[in-house]
Amino acid sequence: MTDSRPILVLTTEPLPLPGRSVTGAGMRAWGLAQGLRARGLDAVVAMPVPAGDPPDAKTLQQHGAAMFKRAELNAFARKMNPSAVVLQHWGLARELGDVDAPLAIDLAGPHLLERLYWESPDPEQDRIEKIGALSRADFVCCSGEYQRHYFLPFLSEAGWDVTLRDALPVIPYSLDPALPQAGERDPFTLVYGGYFLPWQDPSIALEACLEAMDEAGAGRLEFYGGMHPQLDVSGGKFEPLLERLAAHPRVTMCGPLPFDALTQRYCRAGLAVDLMARNPERELAFTTRTLVYLWCGLPVLYNDYSELSSWIERYGAGATLNPEDPAAVKRVMLEYLRDSAAWDERREAARRLMREQFDWTKTIDPLAAWCADPKPRANKELSGQNSGEQTRRLLQQTKDELQKTRSELETLQGKWHVRLARKMHGWAPLLAPLVWLALTPLAWIVRRELRRGESE
Repeated sequence: MTDSRPILVLTTEPLPLPGRSVTGAGMRAWGLAQGLRARGLDAVVAMPVPAGDPPDAKTLQQHGAAMFKRAELNAFARKMNPSAVVLQHWGLARELGDVDAPLAIDLAGPHLLERLYWESPDPEQDRIEKIGALSRADFVCCSGEYQRHYFLPFLSEAGWDVTLRDALPVIPYSLDPALPQAGERDPFTLVYGGYFLPWQDPSIALEACLEAMDEAGAGRLEFYGGMHPQLDVSGGKFEPLLERLAAHPRVTMCGPLPFDALTQRYCRAGLAVDLMARNPERELAFTTRTLVYLWCGLPVLYNDYSELSSWIERYGAGATLNPEDPAAVKRVMLEYLRDSAAWDERREAARRLMREQFDWTKTIDPLAAWCADPKPRANKELSGQNSGEQTRRLLQQTKDELQKTRSELETLQGKWHVRLARKMHGWAPLLAPLVWLALTPLAWIVRRELRRGESE
């Protein structure tokens, strides 16, 4: 008998509902839910209640979406009574608590690295929290092969058997196979979209683009971005860049737009600029914004170091560059601005890449197969106990060693010679002459014996 209960997909970020802006995590959760629905599964995707004006109940129902208060997530999940829960990254596991349903976790990015960039006050506690969440999971997936190698050690530490070939399947971020219809394009309109985050620095590349437009006397950059809508974890790092862009005559500051309006704008542009300074997080990221550009038929200027780079190169869907080489970025920009028609084939290549490789009805296979018959992971209870016991044992060992050190210190401080030394510490300047007088005879004897030895 088929389970009629829904699959509950949970995210920490806003979803791409009509008239609303979105983030990469919200898009990822949306894509997973849509892929599951394409396989005939009843999937409900839920986000935290947004600040300001939340979507109405009719809009949520039309799009198979829901909202929850983070402090009440456990009660919300229990009320939904799902056949399985899918967490879009492990950060919600603590609020979710225990629910009577198998648990899947989507590791769509290196979140521990992100927390380091935003200067988390307790990285070790973050790591323990992540391991604890993974030990509870029955299914785990990630966005790319680069990420898979990064995540496997964490799974092993959480008690998973990572020797199994299907221990961590890859589900790349994907979009609707019904590609948006592009109207008449302005090839000289360039776009940059996305929120500023401390591990994403486009400064060098954007400056090179501005110089190229000035030199060519052509081109206009539409900037769809700004600070993150939930929390500006960049600490004001990008304010000078925003001021520079806002003051440039060839830049239009469009701000964040709802996803549907944003993609309409993209479909009228000619090229996307998507170059970020290299760092460990960027090397692992399977970037959402890039695939949205390609989906809209925009060739991209992209980094030359990530997993997605090879797909762009293979399909000829843009150009991959060293984002920290401004001369190379400027050169390619000038080539584009002087002969944009030469990039027409790359626009079609971008759409072909999305149709063939990043269609959410195709990439969802591993998660859909598990959600069709979700079961607790074999030996999960034992591995979870082992993982939890290991953490508890290490913490207890640290506490025991600290208590032992304190005890030994207290015992040492009670010794008579230590007490005497502490009392005499203040008398040291006065006692120094007496010590010198006491040692003078000894020094005279030593000197006499040394001379006697030399004479013999």
